[in-house]
Amino acid sequence: MTACRPLRLLVADDDPLQLRAAARMLKSLGHSGALANHGAAALALLERQAFDVVLLDLRMPVLDGLETLGRIRRNDSRLPVVLVSGDDLNSKWDFYQRAGASACLLKPMAQDALQQVLSRWSR
Repeated sequence: MTACRPLRLLVADDDPLQLRAAARMLKSLGHSGALANHGAAALALLERQAFDVVLLDLRMPVLDGLETLGRIRRNDSRLPVVLVSGDDLNSKWDFYQRAGASACLLKPMAQDALQQVLSRWSR
């Protein structure tokens, strides 16, 4: 088994239950993170702190996930951004990948799926 390094994640989601669930999963996987309840708050955190990965809900008020992703990509082309949605993102994966997404996860997030996606960047 390959050792995994702890990651620092930014999780942006307008659903408080999803944020709490993500925080619990990250902690149980040995990672840490910061939480934002919309895209504009996520961008503000990105200006002040460094993160290894961003988990970004696709549908949020103030600034949705796709617009937030675009703004992240204007400043950082390498930061991994994982889109999260209750909709099946795989059907439009080519579009989201061209927009700059690194991966996608289906809501509600399963811990094993989250771990599998994060393992790309924690080795």
